[in-house]
Amino acid sequence: MPIASLAPSIAIPSVDLPTFFFNTVKNSTLFGQKPELPFLVSESKTLSFADLEKLTNALASGLFNNTGLNKGDTLLVVLPNNVYYPAITLATQMVGAVVTTANPLYTARELAHQIKLTGAKMVVSIDAKVPAIKEAVNSAASSIPDNLIFTLDGANPIFNILSTKPFPRVYLRTEEETKNALSFIVFSSGTSGNPKGVMLSHRNVVANITQNLAVDKSDKYLTDAYAHIEPNAHMIAVLPFFHIYGLTCIMHLQLCQGRPLVIMPQFDLEKFCQLVQQYRCRAAHLVPPIILGLTKSPVVKRYDISSLLFINSGAAPLTKELQQEAQKVLGFPVCQGYGLSESSPVITRISPGKVVYGSSGQLIPNMTAKVIDDDGKEVGPGEVGELCYRGPNIMVGYLKNPAATAETLDSEGYLHTGDVGYIDKDGYNFITDRKKELIKYKGFQIPPAEIEGLLLDHPAILDAAVIGVYDDTRATEVPKGFVVIKPNANKTGIVDEIHSWLNSRVTHYKRLRGGIEVIDAVPKSATGKILRRVLKERESQKHKAKL
Repeated sequence: MPIASLAPSIAIPSVDLPTFFFNTVKNSTLFGQKPELPFLVSESKTLSFADLEKLTNALASGLFNNTGLNKGDTLLVVLPNNVYYPAITLATQMVGAVVTTANPLYTARELAHQIKLTGAKMVVSIDAKVPAIKEAVNSAASSIPDNLIFTLDGANPIFNILSTKPFPRVYLRTEEETKNALSFIVFSSGTSGNPKGVMLSHRNVVANITQNLAVDKSDKYLTDAYAHIEPNAHMIAVLPFFHIYGLTCIMHLQLCQGRPLVIMPQFDLEKFCQLVQQYRCRAAHLVPPIILGLTKSPVVKRYDISSLLFINSGAAPLTKELQQEAQKVLGFPVCQGYGLSESSPVITRISPGKVVYGSSGQLIPNMTAKVIDDDGKEVGPGEVGELCYRGPNIMVGYLKNPAATAETLDSEGYLHTGDVGYIDKDGYNFITDRKKELIKYKGFQIPPAEIEGLLLDHPAILDAAVIGVYDDTRATEVPKGFVVIKPNANKTGIVDEIHSWLNSRVTHYKRLRGGIEVIDAVPKSATGKILRRVLKERESQKHKAKL
């Protein structure tokens, strides 16, 4: 039997995301009465809520009147975190266009894939990234002209298009409209090939924000804590907005709760602590490696971060041991949630007042789950199997990839996560393994096949395999490569040379931080499939031998 959320069902508003966002902030937070207060804060710029609303409308007018961006078009955002990010995405959606977000550290090759798949019509980025974007546009045989590659800081600033002219604001007013209109295309890696475009509708994202708002409102620990502090409690925003975790849980959810964001363009532990102390930040959404740093680094002791009421970990598994140690050292609750790009992203959450170590929490409202064995049959509470979930936040599908969509979404609407775990009798979810061979480095997804394909392009490599190995010192998986060198190749210094060669072709998190090992042969099945489990078992035995 499917397992239903224990939380009461809630109504999901049938409106577009920009309408939902601005109405929620105005009607449910302090900023409705005091729009002049700081809303988005960075070291170089601060925007009030009034500034954000005015800028968003001016951008939407400019996008339509001065660039020709129309309903159904796609705009590519290649930016680090900044105060303008929400205005750019919301303005795009106001004219009925779709936003696709990309890591600003992507190489031209990686950007070309995204441009080609999404058919992006224009780009907003930073000046330093323009050469790579132009190379990607050329490689993708895209028609994006140079004058539609805008920057925040370069020769073609996006601010030049700002307009006060009328524009055809696209409103979505029915459930059907919100289900059918895309708001974002975010990218999620599979175990094979290039990253897939995850199509999220306006309803998907509005639903997930609404689900999380309901959880917070019903959480006694949180309501009591926030009732006794300032109404505009600040939130530290360090996780990237291009990633679904930062996009929904920080940029949209926190602002919808009236929590101004203190924005970091990139992570630095000391700067993080400094900003938490300076702005008395009350909460933080983080990933396990940052939590490890907060727990272990002596830098933290130089700052007062006691203003934090709790921190939440997501995007990658947080070990029970690190969770317990972090909570003991830091002195406030360390929670863990669970979700995927395909679920907008949140599926389960846990209350800071009821932390269950090792669990990612219970289903958020309007969600159901089932756990299935290898034969697709449902198993009972406490029994291990693949975790599958259904709800209004589950994606529309993969862009231009019906086969992958059919493999992931079943006929009943359940998302097959590829994660293995169980749900106990009290509804707490536990992740124990990953059915997919996807590698997660600090929350970023790395498909082994993509790196293997690149390695095989190296002139000295005959065969290659890539797996994830856990690095205790980093509290994350890291990718490790295994290569077979061609018989006639010069093996002197070959490992260092391969590292250098590969690093120039991939973004930073896809580098083989677990090392490169030269082996005689890659283990394969009779049909030629790489047996990564064999390599994983070898690594596990090596690790045990060192203990």
